[in-house]
Amino acid sequence: MTTTTDASTLEHRIGPAGRLQVRMMSGSIAIRAVEGETVRVRERNGRSLAEAFRIETGADNLSLTSNEKFGGVDFIVFSIGRRSGLALEIDVPRGTSVGVDSASAEISLSGLVGAMKIRTASGDIRLEDVRGSLELDAVSGDTHITANGPLDLRARSISGDVTLLGPRLGRATLETTSGDVRMDALLQGPGPFEIQTVSGDATIVGRSGLSVEARTVTGDLRSELPNRRDSGRGRKVLIVGDGATPLAFRSVSGDLRVTAPRDAATPAAADASTDAPLAPAPPSAPQAPTVPVPAVPAVPPLRRAAETADVAREAGHEVARLDVLRALERGEMSVEAAMARIADIEEA
Repeated sequence: MTTTTDASTLEHRIGPAGRLQVRMMSGSIAIRAVEGETVRVRERNGRSLAEAFRIETGADNLSLTSNEKFGGVDFIVFSIGRRSGLALEIDVPRGTSVGVDSASAEISLSGLVGAMKIRTASGDIRLEDVRGSLELDAVSGDTHITANGPLDLRARSISGDVTLLGPRLGRATLETTSGDVRMDALLQGPGPFEIQTVSGDATIVGRSGLSVEARTVTGDLRSELPNRRDSGRGRKVLIVGDGATPLAFRSVSGDLRVTAPRDAATPAAADASTDAPLAPAPPSAPQAPTVPVPAVPAVPPLRRAAETADVAREAGHEVARLDVLRALERGEMSVEAAMARIADIEEA
C-alpha cells in the first residue's frame, strides 16, 4: 500500500526485510532504521517527490530514481558542480536492504542491520550503529563507519579516507588509491582480511593476534605491540601476538601500522542477534620485549627473480590505475567505466 500525505512525503509498506533503492545525482540522503514495516520518505525542502523522481513500488520494495539525467544504464557519470538541492529523509524497517547510487550527495545511514550497497562519485559517507554487510564504491569523499555488531565489509575508494570502529569484522576487503585506512575492530571470522593501497597508509588497532603479509615497493610495517618479522624481496611479514588472523597488505608506497588499543575495554565479538554492551577486557599483561628475529635464509636466485618480476608488474598496474583516475578527474570517463577498467587491470 502506497500513501502520500502531501507532495513532499510518501509512505509504502515493504515488510520487515524489504528493499529500498535510491538513485540521485546530488543533494543529501539520510536513511534511518525504525521499527515497523513501512518506508517513509520526506523531501525536507518541500519539493514534490513525484516531479523529482521516477517512483516504482512492489510488494516488498520501493525505488526512487531522480529525473536528473543519468549517464549509462546502471550508474551515473561524474558530474562537477551540479546541485539538485534535493534533501531526502527516509525511515525504513530495520532489516531493509538498502542501495544508494549518487554522483555527489552527502549520504548517511543509521541503525540498519541488513545488506547495504553504496556507490558514489563524490560526497562524504557516514554510517552509524550498523551491522550486517556493506559494499561501498567511492571516488572521493571520506567514509566514516561505526558498527554496533558484526559487519562484513567490502570498500573501494579512489580518493578519500576510510575509518571504521566496531566490535567485530567477519571479513574486510578495503582498496584505496590515495586515501588512508583506519580499522578498529576485532578481526574474527572466515575472512578474507585484505587491504590494498597505492599511496595511502593503513592503521590497524591490534585487538587480536595478526599475521600481516605485505607486498610493497617502498612501504613499511610497524607495530606498537610485541612482534616478530620476516622478509624477502618484495615481501614482508609482521607477526603480532599469536599471529592467529592472517591479514594481506598490498601497497606501492603506503605504510601499515599496528597500534595498541587506547580504550580501557576491548570490543567483544558481539553476536549478530544481540546488541549487548561491550564487556571490559581483563587487565593486560606487561608487554614482553620483541622476540629476536632469526637470520633469514638467503633467497634462491629463481625465487628472487620471480618476486622482483611480481613487484615490477604491480608497479606497472599502479601506473595504469593512475592513468584511469586522471581520465576520470578530467571527465573523460564515467565512474562505472573507471571501476570496470581498474578491475581489468587488477585481473591482468
